Amino acid sequence: MLLAGCGSSDEAEPSTAPSSSTSATPSAGPTAGPTEAAPVLPVTVPSAGGGDVTVTDVSRIIPLNGEIAEIVFALGLGDQVVATDVSATYPAEAAAKPKIGYQRALAAEGILALRPTVLVGTPEAGPPPVIEQLRSAGVPTVIVERGAESLDGVGAKIRAVGAALGVPGRGAALAATTQTELDEVVERASGATSSPKVAFLYVRGQQNVAMIGGAGSGADLLIEAAHGVDAGSAAGLGEFTPLTAEALVAADPDHLLLLLSDGLESVGGIDGLLRLPGVAQTTAGENRAVIDLDDLELLGLGPRTPAALDELVDALHPGLR
Repeated sequence: MLLAGCGSSDEAEPSTAPSSSTSATPSAGPTAGPTEAAPVLPVTVPSAGGGDVTVTDVSRIIPLNGEIAEIVFALGLGDQVVATDVSATYPAEAAAKPKIGYQRALAAEGILALRPTVLVGTPEAGPPPVIEQLRSAGVPTVIVERGAESLDGVGAKIRAVGAALGVPGRGAALAATTQTELDEVVERASGATSSPKVAFLYVRGQQNVAMIGGAGSGADLLIEAAHGVDAGSAAGLGEFTPLTAEALVAADPDHLLLLLSDGLESVGGIDGLLRLPGVAQTTAGENRAVIDLDDLELLGLGPRTPAALDELVDALHPGLR
């Protein structure tokens, strides 16, 4: 059944540090309006903390996070993207752009040298002083919420990015399509007759990082939507907790869910994963029940979330295929 491990050699470990940047929270309409042939600017985006961010030019966009880059490309604005961070692994065009570093360890000088006309990120982008430095330099910097509290946040984030870049119609249309696909997969999962317990592990062998996910990790939303039980949440764990044998054995997951194939490879495959604290002593470890999924697809909470959920439903409930 399932255990989760995730990691990439060029990513830093998850962080729960809040961002001090402006959070865009445009109102979310229930239906998609007409899509724009080109961005309609200027646009002023309200922030959750008060104040506005005005965007007048989207000719040189820099998404600060991989999940935002994916949305920007899905909105048809990939040609205007001049750089991405190293977590932008999808689509291939985003991965091929010049790099600004990693989303949680950015440097203002390198970003400003690219002459961006707008920056868009999530609260994970930082550190916060760098975001403030970019804003002080006069670059419109829009921070949108990740949407990790509910699957409803997926559409809200897509609409927020569309609104910030002057294509609210495109954003609404993409959000509506994504929500329809999500609803279809959730409906399929509702036919499951079991609720296997799933532990989401974030692992990066190169840097000796091993954590178990809990409430707020993002993976918990998909596990629950797939008619499973998130082991970390059930054990009362927060977003990410250092992995200990005691915590994992107590959770005793049926499945070990691995986010990124590179993460599994980084610890030496399944045999290496079983050497992590407590893994071999779980039901999942004994059965070598490991599932690996692309991390941006699973944790990005964007247009590919329905596909990730569909894969997870198939893995947890093969009888529903």
